[in-house]
Amino acid sequence: MAYYNKGANAERELIHLLYNEGLAVLRVAGSGSSSLPCPDAVALSPGLKIAFECKAWNKAHLRISMLQMTELHNWAKTAGTDLFVAWKIPRKGWRFLKPRQFNKTEKAYNISMKKALEEGLELEQVLALSK
Repeated sequence: MAYYNKGANAERELIHLLYNEGLAVLRVAGSGSSSLPCPDAVALSPGLKIAFECKAWNKAHLRISMLQMTELHNWAKTAGTDLFVAWKIPRKGWRFLKPRQFNKTEKAYNISMKKALEEGLELEQVLALSK
């Protein structure tokens, strides 16, 4: 339950950050347990649609299964949204990553914390790129 709370709290924090930027936001509660693929959060405004998969992970690497990333990509394509993985790194803040920034293996997409900190975007950069 602690892992769920940590992730849910991170999702809530992100939607508040997005709302404070003037976006309409929604959190898809239980997105990880639904049989239908969907992102954790969506932010909308005229001319801007972004889907976010949120991760709160304090490890050297972040891993997202091939299936989950494929489902997220397909959802974003169907919805016509940009897709970002939002990684909340303890004491470092949020880093926003496009799926193409991950290393793709046979079974998963992986990225190191070091690479995420170096190449990940800040929220303001994401919003500017997605307009």
